[in-house]
Amino acid sequence: MGANFCLHNVGQGRFEEVGLTSGIAYNYWGDSNANMAVACGDYDNDGKLDFFITSYQNQLPVLYRNLGGGVFEDVTLKTNAGAGCHPYVNWGCALVDFDNDGRKDLFIANGHIEDNIELQDASSTYECPNFVLKNLGGTFENVSARCGDGLAPRRSSRGAAFADLDNDGWIDIVVLNSRREPTVIRNVSPRGNHWLAIRLAGVKTNRDGVGGRVVVTAADLTQIDEVHSGHGYQSHWGPRLHFGLGPRSRIDRIEVRWQGGGVDVLEDIPADQILTVHEGSGRGGIAP
Repeated sequence: MGANFCLHNVGQGRFEEVGLTSGIAYNYWGDSNANMAVACGDYDNDGKLDFFITSYQNQLPVLYRNLGGGVFEDVTLKTNAGAGCHPYVNWGCALVDFDNDGRKDLFIANGHIEDNIELQDASSTYECPNFVLKNLGGTFENVSARCGDGLAPRRSSRGAAFADLDNDGWIDIVVLNSRREPTVIRNVSPRGNHWLAIRLAGVKTNRDGVGGRVVVTAADLTQIDEVHSGHGYQSHWGPRLHFGLGPRSRIDRIEVRWQGGGVDVLEDIPADQILTVHEGSGRGGIAP
């Protein structure tokens, strides 16, 4: 356990450690956490990326809301983002829109490291349930018991990968379990909401568009996301960015800001498809 570091890029290849002044070094109570994994995403659709960090048994995970200006606030209790997690060791996690309603939900993989923990502490178990917390619009509800048999297996889980494995527009999960086979969870949420998946193809910058920021506007809903080269502990996010759109069937505007500084803008795009946006292509560079 120790304070978190936040390294601010000050330019010319130099970083400054600002964990304490940014509010991300400690949790709400001023305590350090035994952190396990981290997810980055805009859970409240305010245009700023937030952090969700999982922790050890008898510690809540922490949701750090990005207030802007390099300052973060622990809103775990305010948002109920740690519901059900306290007795377990929490590992791989992600902010994912599982029902395509335009709000990012939470997935948390759980599993203890001590295979006889039940003999020492009856409040926890070695093999644990994994959790889905539904985003209700700024607050979360643990809906794991209503998520079907995909969350029924109890394992000592570690990492998790998130991708649309069958290209049906709904994000699926593969959970890495200690000493056991992985668990593959297919998303069979009720259909009806629309979605858009975007893959970036760099030309002048890196091939996979790492560092690229995408802003998707559909009517009254604006969402942002970024392509990251890594994801949490023993975890992975697929090569495509995924945006749930709710009832909105068209996208008014897609803006891609590449790592090298270039910007591409596309307008009036139909939903429910997978797009590849090539760097420098502007309106004409979309390939299905």
